[in-house]
Amino acid sequence: MALPLNYIKTSTDTWPNGKAKQLHKKFLNEHWKQVDSEEHKQLPDLHFKNRSILQTPDITWDIRSVSHLLKRTTTGVNLEEIQTFINNGMEISIQGLLASQELPSPPGTWVNEDLPDWDSLSSDERQEVIQAYFNRMRVFQKWWAQRIMNGGLNITETMTLFWHSYFASAYSKVFYPQAMYQQNNVFRALCMGNFKDLLRQVTFGPAMMIWLDISGSRKEAPNENFARELMELFTLGVDNYSQSDVVAASHAFTGYVTNGIETNYDFDTMEGWGYWWTDWHDFDDKTFMGQTGPWTGDDIINIILDRDECAIHLCKKLYKWFLYDNVDLDFIESMAEILRSNNYEIKPALEYLFSSEHFYDPTFYGSNIQNPVQLYLGTIKRLKMEEQPFDTSFFTEIQDHLDMILFEPPDVNGWLGYRSWINSNTLPLRKAMICAVVNHESPFGNFGNYLNTPSVAQSLVNDNDDTYHIIQIIDNLVLLFLGIEINEALSEQLLSIALDGAEPYDWNISLPAHHSQWSRFEDLLIYIIRLPEFQLS
Repeated sequence: MALPLNYIKTSTDTWPNGKAKQLHKKFLNEHWKQVDSEEHKQLPDLHFKNRSILQTPDITWDIRSVSHLLKRTTTGVNLEEIQTFINNGMEISIQGLLASQELPSPPGTWVNEDLPDWDSLSSDERQEVIQAYFNRMRVFQKWWAQRIMNGGLNITETMTLFWHSYFASAYSKVFYPQAMYQQNNVFRALCMGNFKDLLRQVTFGPAMMIWLDISGSRKEAPNENFARELMELFTLGVDNYSQSDVVAASHAFTGYVTNGIETNYDFDTMEGWGYWWTDWHDFDDKTFMGQTGPWTGDDIINIILDRDECAIHLCKKLYKWFLYDNVDLDFIESMAEILRSNNYEIKPALEYLFSSEHFYDPTFYGSNIQNPVQLYLGTIKRLKMEEQPFDTSFFTEIQDHLDMILFEPPDVNGWLGYRSWINSNTLPLRKAMICAVVNHESPFGNFGNYLNTPSVAQSLVNDNDDTYHIIQIIDNLVLLFLGIEINEALSEQLLSIALDGAEPYDWNISLPAHHSQWSRFEDLLIYIIRLPEFQLS
């Protein structure tokens, strides 16, 4: 039986139930790894000169520019997909990349499940519910990983991942899988839509209301967590607001509550309802960013969105995710103007970015470090293993050990990305975990997968090309797996590993799977995976 909304607990109560909360915490510590944020040493950056950003670009639409675009916007691009974009031309390709997609079927019927009446459950029954929630989140992680891996020539899942980091929320606090799914679905549905709509949907959704303590905040003692992060992380950036703005905004965001699935916010009237709203919301005048009035949460959002800094902040985040960590401020200004002039519609800003000469400057090729999720999922796809029935624990192990756990970002900042991905612990683990897909040897056991090496090799060969097959294979492995072009010495080393004393004309992709040639091919793959360039995009 579903609980009515008047069963919502407030921030001063033990939520959702004291004993259930204790069981949840104990279960998380034993089974659900939480990533502790670290201070990352600032490393020296590359510096780029400002470039022309004319939108009548003189771009060479070829295998290098197309692979650059697809490596940044999709997961595990292969040769066939690159060729499709080359054949379609730039305009049609970008339109397809940014085309709206139908929402997928959910990972289970549980996404619409009602809440239990925690107070009526025994300790064993509460434990059963918490175990079920934990299992659903594992299934949910696998479901999304498969969506990312099979996203095709479309940016939707990459944008969904971007927003998950941008509006970081973690299951360990949100508690309800239904709320995490609802937020993930909002990211997917509105990933290229209107930022104003997305911001409202996220703000007044149950996951964010729990994550940043909007729910239950009262006028007598408003919680400042969301108000601060709304400005610092979601809209304006540091140094573009004051503490008095935080205080005023926190008063505006009082009187909203959630029970973990439903909220008391009405998206049509843009107000709360119920006694929480009438008794707990601060209806007095507040002065926020120089404007005074009886502001609600929506009013605060509207005032923020009128400021130029908001579009600049969002464009910086998009630029860093898709191009490079050190932003070009002139380009950002132009991109932000596109966003503003289109009333915060995200797709025109993305079109501007992906059709600019700036984006295709060869200096950016291979300048990004891949995030762990897209790195390992992209490798699985390129090795033609995406249809294999990986156990749910496979995706769990990979995410846990590579420090990017879907639905468990390290903190409110999301994943910092770029050089924070690589350190003395994560680099060896990246190599070991990805190599395990090829040789089935990892510190954490065999994942039970099978690599069809002849099939992979055949996908890298064009029979209409007179070049020796092994030369084609190496060239295409370098194109797909390495972020930058390699020198002749490394190319010769790769050829030597593949041939092991034989001649290039001896290589035959029609040999049976048990032939020793395929062992050498696996050696070649492992050598490539262990190269530093493998981490780049």
